[in-house]
Amino acid sequence: MVNTFSFACSACGQCCNSPPSMTLAELFAHRDLFIGCIAIGRVPRRRPGERLRAGSHEAVLDEADCTAFDAIAGTLLHRAGDNIFSITAQGFDYPSLARCPALADDGRCAIHLHGKPLTCEVVPLDPLVPDGLQNLVLAERGHSAVYLGSACIQEGERDNAALLFAQGRIVDAQARDALMRRRRALEQERVVWTQAVFEALRKDLFDSPAALARIPAGGFLTISIVPALLTLAQSSARCRELCIGYIDSQLALIERSIERALLRRRLDDRPVTQQLRGFANAYRHARAALADEVVSGFFGRSEIGLDDKPLY
Repeated sequence: MVNTFSFACSACGQCCNSPPSMTLAELFAHRDLFIGCIAIGRVPRRRPGERLRAGSHEAVLDEADCTAFDAIAGTLLHRAGDNIFSITAQGFDYPSLARCPALADDGRCAIHLHGKPLTCEVVPLDPLVPDGLQNLVLAERGHSAVYLGSACIQEGERDNAALLFAQGRIVDAQARDALMRRRRALEQERVVWTQAVFEALRKDLFDSPAALARIPAGGFLTISIVPALLTLAQSSARCRELCIGYIDSQLALIERSIERALLRRRLDDRPVTQQLRGFANAYRHARAALADEVVSGFFGRSEIGLDDKPLY
């Protein structure tokens, strides 16, 4: 079994088929382009002896592998009992569009030189997987790339591609640096807002079996970015002003997005339109709270979308 992979990005745009995961600062920088949300995922806890497979590639986890997974979870993720969760800021859009909002008409990234999200630099690696097991990530994503019509990830060494992974480690210096910076950014996000949001929502979401059932296997529960904004707004008066400005931009962007969706007249767009209207409603409530400087205790069950008629 070959455990050597090469990578050559042709900027074909095939993998830019949805909005990326972003930091809160990146969302603020692109407030007129990306609708922001919080994506909550459940991350499996790894145990010694567990077999991980990706196509013909397989690894049997040992103590060192599990220790590496636990180290990542301890700095980037969140635990509630035996469950581990990821909480990240995320761009949000209609899945029917099947494209990143930053993708230009020529298939190129319109913000490549103007604040491209760090997570895009990490592609095709995964910051939540230890470096020594990135070959499994590459094997799985290589098959997906072929399915999408790209051959950017190749097994073995290639003359027209950079050697990315070999002998159990990431050998490309730029890839290692991007992975390190993305992990550092996720760690900083945890300090600034994700841990606070996790604790605030713990009772109504993370400790509730019924609520946890809403997190799809292998997918994400998307909720409004409002809890993150309210956490950030408590830092200073300046942060509160920035959050109000961000909300205003997002309300205008959501309105434009819904208007375009109504013109498309697609039935499968309707649930997303409803969710976007919920986002807008939550933004308006949050803006009023921020303007009145009433932030503490603002979000509960309705604000995370767990009521019968959720705000978002």
